[in-house]
Amino acid sequence: MKKQITCFIVLAVAGLPVATQALTFDVRGGYKTGSHSYESRYKVSESWNSGWWASIETDNKNNKNNGRGANGADKSDSSHSLGDSITDYNEIETNYRWAFAEKWSLQPGGIYHWSSKGTQLRPYIRLNYKATADTTLGLRYRYDYNTYETVNDNNESHRDSVNRFDLYVGYKFNDQWSALYQGTAYKHASNDYNYKNNKSWAAEHAFTLRYKWNSWFSPYVEYDYLDQQGYYEGEDNISESRYRIGMTFTLS
Repeated sequence: MKKQITCFIVLAVAGLPVATQALTFDVRGGYKTGSHSYESRYKVSESWNSGWWASIETDNKNNKNNGRGANGADKSDSSHSLGDSITDYNEIETNYRWAFAEKWSLQPGGIYHWSSKGTQLRPYIRLNYKATADTTLGLRYRYDYNTYETVNDNNESHRDSVNRFDLYVGYKFNDQWSALYQGTAYKHASNDYNYKNNKSWAAEHAFTLRYKWNSWFSPYVEYDYLDQQGYYEGEDNISESRYRIGMTFTLS
């Protein structure tokens, strides 16, 4: 696993252009209290003075969903035993920020997401507003589309799609401390698909506190409430919280 992660980072950095505004490497670990599962994520991102931004990341899980599928349909997975550390997904993301007014910007973009299940396309558009020198607001709509078919609650195979809305509120306390709130609501395009809260929709709330140690190192902590989406030992609809600790390294 460590060898795969190292190769991923080397290839990602080597493939990025030289003339950039900022190149960062982010590593993060997390724990879900309802599902009793662990995660780790490794991400390389880069921004350009022209307004373009791009990233590539990989995510690993331990005891993922306790053998339950993403939509709550599969409760067993013979290929991995409980407690295994497996690659959950990989994704590439890019967007472009267009400042069309003094405090406003529009940010169209998209995510190419793939895992052992298949590939998912996630186009989105985000509207940003700088309310004050220290406060930023953002609103994003994203459409998630599977290129593969999944089985819904009626035991029918379809290409699943999800409508997702994100609200961002960022605040800078001073030169070192900053906070971010992200509220998310998402719903299956078809009512024949349910999440692990036994509903076709769900909501999440994420709170992040970041400390800028110096020009190249920035640790952070995050708390998320993930609705009633926990699953453990055959029981679903469990109240789910997630705790994360991460570090961002600015390489250029």
